[in-house]
Amino acid sequence: MPLERVQICGREFELELPEPTELLEEAVAGERSGAAGWDPYWGLLWAAAPLTARLLLTAAPRVQRSLELGCGVGLVGLAGLAAGLSVTFSDQSAAAVSMAVRNAERNGLCGGLGLVFGWQDVPAVSPYEFVFASDVLYERSGHEPLLGALGQLLAPGGVVWIGDAGRQHAPKFVETARQRGWRVRHYDQELRPLADPQPLQYRLLVLDRHGR
Repeated sequence: MPLERVQICGREFELELPEPTELLEEAVAGERSGAAGWDPYWGLLWAAAPLTARLLLTAAPRVQRSLELGCGVGLVGLAGLAAGLSVTFSDQSAAAVSMAVRNAERNGLCGGLGLVFGWQDVPAVSPYEFVFASDVLYERSGHEPLLGALGQLLAPGGVVWIGDAGRQHAPKFVETARQRGWRVRHYDQELRPLADPQPLQYRLLVLDRHGR
């Protein structure tokens, strides 16, 4: 398996990545199965992931249970574990969840669990105080399922972090979330309030159900 090393805040994470042929075979199988929203790109290190990982490593909420949605190879969740969180890696790809858990073990990080599910088929689990994700807003068709999953998975008083690289559909997601009763705030990569996010500018979206 290919390996990649990523430096975040002076800490090195060693990541096992899938072989390109593995991703191709999984993509073909997913397409043949007719599964909705299949993503053949979980094995890539997307643009926002290192910045979201840095924010988790330096400023993660102090909670008991947290969940990563769309974990891919697990870099952001590894940062959560390194920050002292108990992290459940989740993805609709069983291969992604397995790799994320292995990457946690590879880096000597304990407390990483795995859960395989799609956003339209959320399992019956105890809600999480903190749910986080990165690079998950690139398709508008996924916005409603994502918000639905968050509504089921987030505990009362909990918070959601979504790191985004300023993709074109992020503003529409924010609009939809607010229509569904979520409070949404923007922060930059230094966790400073971001009043006017620009295209292709990293932003951390912080969602909660304030007042509910």
